[in-house]
Amino acid sequence: MENYINIPSQNQSFSQLTINIPGGNLSSDYEVTHNYSFTLSLPNNMLLDTMILKSLDLNLHINHNINYPIDVDFSINNATVNSSPHNENFSVPSLSYDYSKHYNNIKLRLGANNQLSFDIKINIHGDGSANLSPYYFILSIGLNNIGFSKLFGYLGDYNLNLDSDTIKIKLYNNHFDGIINWEDPKIFLTTTNSIGVPINININQIKARRENLPSSSMTITGMPPIWSLNYPSLSEIGQNKLSFYQITKNNSNIVSAFNISPNYIDVVADARINSNGHSNFVIDTSRLHLNGRVELPFHGTARDFVLIDTLELDLGDSTYFKHVDWFMFKIFTTNYYPVDADIQVYLLDAQNNIIDSILPPNQRIAASGIVGPAPDYFVISPSNKLATNKFEGARKDALVNVRNAVIKAKLNTTDHGNNIVKIYSYQYINLRVSAQAQLINPYPFN
Repeated sequence: MENYINIPSQNQSFSQLTINIPGGNLSSDYEVTHNYSFTLSLPNNMLLDTMILKSLDLNLHINHNINYPIDVDFSINNATVNSSPHNENFSVPSLSYDYSKHYNNIKLRLGANNQLSFDIKINIHGDGSANLSPYYFILSIGLNNIGFSKLFGYLGDYNLNLDSDTIKIKLYNNHFDGIINWEDPKIFLTTTNSIGVPINININQIKARRENLPSSSMTITGMPPIWSLNYPSLSEIGQNKLSFYQITKNNSNIVSAFNISPNYIDVVADARINSNGHSNFVIDTSRLHLNGRVELPFHGTARDFVLIDTLELDLGDSTYFKHVDWFMFKIFTTNYYPVDADIQVYLLDAQNNIIDSILPPNQRIAASGIVGPAPDYFVISPSNKLATNKFEGARKDALVNVRNAVIKAKLNTTDHGNNIVKIYSYQYINLRVSAQAQLINPYPFN
């Protein structure tokens, strides 16, 4: 909050104080007291009871024409420095004099309408010289470099501009085609608030956005016009209060929004402080944090959901290949997911022309595990599969040109996406890949 609340410097010059010293030449001490007050100018129409400042520069400028030595006692009323009443005592050695003091911890109690008052005592030390009354004494006060640690009172009404943010849906990074029908997608919005004042959140927009072609977007509905947050009381200074809101299929169009296979969920919001009395507070480290989280419980179906990814792959040069008679790729899968995966790995040259593919057409399917009944839809038995492919002759020799590989996977939940399934965090696919090479014997027996 110290980034939002800036207390400006306060400067004021007061009217001339006239001092008449009775009698003739002054040979003893003479004391003059006076009270000054002014109203602090605070942002956002604040009306404060108490300010605890971690930084304050007090600057006093004095002009006078007193021809006797003087010193000054200066105190801010109802102020304490490190728990002791405020007081400064200093000599004024010239007719125009500046006094300054820096405070790292000073507590100011304000009067009505942010009024701050000061008491000054002018001690005039007579030295027997001529009494030239009337004298004048002019005081100017500056309160500069004000940094607060705590503010108490009415904090006003004003906006907090929250940074917009984006939730990235990594599942769709390499999505190419097909759809997942989510049964129960959710967006969770959570706030932590340590500002001791009522705050309303306004969600300006939540948008599902697909950047993969064909690009698309959809605004997600379901937020209330005003979301009032929990906030700490005076007895809970320094604590965070949590507030929660869920966007679900029961209060929004979230199911339709996720049917566009979005890469991103954009959240744009702002907040407004709405003080309701003088019992509010803020400390310099008070903050409001809005967190968005997308939860996609894998409860639903997927049909022809295609993922494509590219990686660099260099199988070596002709120096090595001339000693190889053939290559054998072996892939063994144990599938605990309720998903059939039609997988192919395409081998490409430097110009991304397809040279070959690793898996034969009849061996590309990693079958779904066997799914139990509703409502849990546990995989009660995994599926196992061994796929092999042999590269020899001209087919083997062509591998020397491989520079990239494209992996394409078409996913369908059990029974080609016709049956609802659930995927749990402990489920997995165990994939073991090996390669076997038959070397040419350079020294055959005759």
